[in-house]
Amino acid sequence: MILKKKSLGQHFLIDDNIARKIVKIADVNQDDIVWEIGPGSGVLTKILVEKCKRLLAFEIDNEWFGHLQSQYKQTNLTLINADILQVDFAEYFDGEKVKIVANLPYQITSPLLFKILENRNIFSSITVMIQNEVADRLCAPSGNKEYGKLSIKLQLYYTIKKIFLVPPHVFRPRPKVNSAVVQLFPRDDTPEILNHKQLWALIDEVFNHRRKMLRVSLKPFLAKNEYEQLFDTSALDFTRRPEDLSIREFVDLSNAIETIKEGA
Repeated sequence: MILKKKSLGQHFLIDDNIARKIVKIADVNQDDIVWEIGPGSGVLTKILVEKCKRLLAFEIDNEWFGHLQSQYKQTNLTLINADILQVDFAEYFDGEKVKIVANLPYQITSPLLFKILENRNIFSSITVMIQNEVADRLCAPSGNKEYGKLSIKLQLYYTIKKIFLVPPHVFRPRPKVNSAVVQLFPRDDTPEILNHKQLWALIDEVFNHRRKMLRVSLKPFLAKNEYEQLFDTSALDFTRRPEDLSIREFVDLSNAIETIKEGA
């Protein structure tokens, strides 16, 4: 089948060796349920289906879906012709933890990672190939220019590691940038968060104005007297900018705001 479509942001892997390496890194075995997202021509699929107990592959493109249907009959593969961003994950979760192993379409990487985060109790690990610059953002520490919303929200709940770079020539069509395989494992040391919704809103707000000092970007979260109380009681330097704060400092700041609001 001709690899000709890229309207959905997909660059199809054509190198079996890379596919095998990804599956090995994901440590897929006969006890595992695996979800693949955007299987396309099925280079990863054909390896995963032999390694795992059950494979669910989500493919939005009707032609690729039909191609995969014709290739995989009476196997442990379940094909779902759907937009993964619109799928209710709970509908396909039977209570047994899932591994995600996929070459993600570039265009959906960030929204999909956030959706995975919102459904994080379903997954035991995530091993995905993504655009290298997004991989750098995922792994970026505080003080790094790549550090931002994606870094903090994912690192708060996951240990993230970039495993290896993947050059453009192993894809069709060739992307103009390098890709990278990253792996995410749920953390067991996430600090207590008093109000998750507020923490996420706080991160969004300060990074929407990332060149401003905290003392300016925090104003929407507290009344004037509460705002002054936060300044008086916190040891944080509010002249700092958001990219300089550690993840723990963001959690402590959100918790401090929540405590002041509860006591008001």
